[in-house]
Amino acid sequence: MEQFQIVLNQVIILFIILVLGFVAGKKGIIDATGSMKLSECMLFVTSPMLVLKSFFISFTAERLKNILWVVGLAVVMFVISITLSKTIYRRFPDDVSPVMQFTAIFSNCGYMGLPLMKALYGDEGVFYGSFYIVVFHTFLWTYGYMMFGGKGTAKQVTKKVLTNPSIIAVYVGLILFTLSIPVPEVIQEAVRIVGDMTMPLSMLIIGGVISTARLSTVFSDWRVYLASAVRLVVMPAIAIYGTMFLNIPELPRAVVATALAMPIAANTTVFSEMFHKDAVFASKCVSVSTLLSILLAPVIISLI
Repeated sequence: MEQFQIVLNQVIILFIILVLGFVAGKKGIIDATGSMKLSECMLFVTSPMLVLKSFFISFTAERLKNILWVVGLAVVMFVISITLSKTIYRRFPDDVSPVMQFTAIFSNCGYMGLPLMKALYGDEGVFYGSFYIVVFHTFLWTYGYMMFGGKGTAKQVTKKVLTNPSIIAVYVGLILFTLSIPVPEVIQEAVRIVGDMTMPLSMLIIGGVISTARLSTVFSDWRVYLASAVRLVVMPAIAIYGTMFLNIPELPRAVVATALAMPIAANTTVFSEMFHKDAVFASKCVSVSTLLSILLAPVIISLI
């Protein structure tokens, strides 16, 4: 019950900030340009700092073992979600099928997941969550990119994966972590302060995006509820109950399940727009799943 209350309180905080973003969007304070600039700030500045600060912990063999558990579980769950998404959404139209499959595979594990992991599991939770993000971006810029019709050489795809700002933060963090390089406290504090801006920024951006849609059309499409149910209930349930009887350390298991319990990734709309799929429908899926996660995330995470 205590765990449920912690999650509920954190999600309510996220919701309040989302509402502030929604109001700011309606008032024109966060317009399309403002939302884009805030997103860039989060992508290139605050998210990498959130990841980096999680590596300011001492190296232990147990943590190294837990990293391998997180990476292994993440890969297995991505393979399962890819297989299930093909089965569930294979009969949908060509402009919608990739969108629906994408919603089942990729969650908002970075913008919403990492801040929630920080609240629930502390910096160590973000530390392990960072390695889930590595696997996420690997699948995003390989399978996800090609699923929508994206083309490019192996070198170009590899570059997209390896040069993501949060992944670069993992490189730097790994060097600090494995070599036990001391970081001055003043630098650590600056990184922490900037990293902690990620959560409020992400919710303000999502609220601003939702404010641009007509709510009557957002909630009238039954497909967005199917996509949300698969993303918010089915995928985390597989992770929770599929690993229940395996001898997996609790924190890596909880981190992966939390990442999977997050709403549909915002990249769904970006890729849909980029490759001329149904971007409006993609935006509906992102908005509805984000709102529904306010109710479902505390329940799902409390089952861990």
